[in-house]
Amino acid sequence: MKTRTLLLIVCWFAFFGAMRAGQPVRPESENYIKGVEALNEGDPVAAYKYLNAEITENPGNGYAHCYMALICNCCGDVKLALQALQSSLELIPETDTEYLSFAYYSRGVLLSGLNQWELAKPDLDEAIRLNPSDAENYKARAQLFLETARYEESLEDVQKALALDRKADVSDLVLRLMAEAPSTEFMERVSATFHMLDRAEVR
Repeated sequence: MKTRTLLLIVCWFAFFGAMRAGQPVRPESENYIKGVEALNEGDPVAAYKYLNAEITENPGNGYAHCYMALICNCCGDVKLALQALQSSLELIPETDTEYLSFAYYSRGVLLSGLNQWELAKPDLDEAIRLNPSDAENYKARAQLFLETARYEESLEDVQKALALDRKADVSDLVLRLMAEAPSTEFMERVSATFHMLDRAEVR
């Protein structure tokens, strides 16, 4: 459930972020726009109807496949979600690094949810390479490193996420790192990060 909620939130962020000037031209077909609007309104049934119609009419719309992956995941069909993400990665223009990053991030999160760490990490690495200013990418990779006992790398990514967004929601990660700290010195560094988080929340 946590993974699904996270994907939904990030999906909304990606859509609104896409409206900024200077971004690549994205689809403006009626079914696509209505499908994304339905997602933003919390209506996955209507979103599925419109996006399915869009994909039927315009199978080359990688953006529609990306949003369809979100719907499939919310419905519990991870296999179809992964297939939709693969299609989106093949179809989204290479120049649209923001959306490609989001697609890699989404697949990395799904694979992490399946404990397929070796497959998830390259996707999260690529998401960061394509969009190094997105704190969510570092948070997802920090979670992967934490789950695979790579504590130093996890802490580094938590700190990078906070450097990008002082209000990044990394408190759970920090608390787990504190609980699983392999040494006193590491605990002190995690504690310093925790205090940084406290100050950010106060602001």
